[in-house]
Amino acid sequence: MSDKNEQICVFQEKYNTSIKRKQYDFTWRISQLSTWLANVEGVQCSPVFPNNSKEKIRWELRFYPKSYTVDQYCSLFLKMHSSMNPQKDVPVTSNLALMDSKGNIFFKLVVSAKFKANESRGYTQFFLLETLLQKIQPEDELSIKCTIEAQVEIVTEPEKVMKLPEIVSSSLSQDLETLVGDEQFGDVTMVVCGEKQLAHRNILAARSPVFAAMFSHPLKESVENCVVVEDVEPTVFKALLRYIYTDKVTCLDTKAQELYAAADKYGLPALKSLCRNNILEKLCPENAADTLKLADLHSDLEMKRYTLAFFSGSKAAQMTKTAGWKDMVRTHPHLVDEAFDALAARVS
Repeated sequence: MSDKNEQICVFQEKYNTSIKRKQYDFTWRISQLSTWLANVEGVQCSPVFPNNSKEKIRWELRFYPKSYTVDQYCSLFLKMHSSMNPQKDVPVTSNLALMDSKGNIFFKLVVSAKFKANESRGYTQFFLLETLLQKIQPEDELSIKCTIEAQVEIVTEPEKVMKLPEIVSSSLSQDLETLVGDEQFGDVTMVVCGEKQLAHRNILAARSPVFAAMFSHPLKESVENCVVVEDVEPTVFKALLRYIYTDKVTCLDTKAQELYAAADKYGLPALKSLCRNNILEKLCPENAADTLKLADLHSDLEMKRYTLAFFSGSKAAQMTKTAGWKDMVRTHPHLVDEAFDALAARVS
């Protein structure tokens, strides 16, 4: 019998065993495919993906323009690079799709197989080469999209038995938004193209180094508690104030370039970055010249580099026919030289 005063320590632990899977998405775009095919021989390999050497498993597409079994076909193989046990089988499901320049899929194949380290699997007669060249016309651009789901390993981990209470979300952004256009506590008047609106000096100064400089020195704006803005539309300036107060961005769909310019003027790099990405996401032959001029005006090397790279692609011929390009030839000839330099570097 145990002593009544005996103390028993009880250890309770729970573990969970699960299968760890990873998904890999990769697209290999080949421009001017017919020219490329005429200049290459043997196997052509894509970059190894993902682009992270620390990953235990990485992949590579291996494309043969001419199958070594039947010349009329091309071959496609998927190779696994692995730092895991070389004898271990890795169950894999791969989706292979061929697309034209508009993203239209004209061939799709789903394959399930087991891979070992440095093993390749695929098809020697993957697709008829003549049909492939027909499908990608007239742009002559092929994209090979590969989506892979692999069972990487089986893991056993301690089971989480306790969950911390959820943290109540902050209402700071919503609270500060009520101060935009506030007529009760505002202490500086903003006159934007004749329209008046009260704002708060401390918030403006804390967020913008330009406003901080205005209010820190005996300038007209500081002495008279009034800031006159003539070069920003009222709707754009209201969106600028809303961002300053709340970090929320509005009117990007319609006023991205104007808001970008205002963000640059008042020293708001995060807002400028958001506007830049929005502008570049919508980059097309019709607006590329205007975007290049905007980047040059604001000394934005990132935007200029991206736009010049876009120009040096397959859309160059379309861009030179736009009204924006013709205006740039007249008003910014140095940008025309930079655009052709970028195109020449790409071709060479």
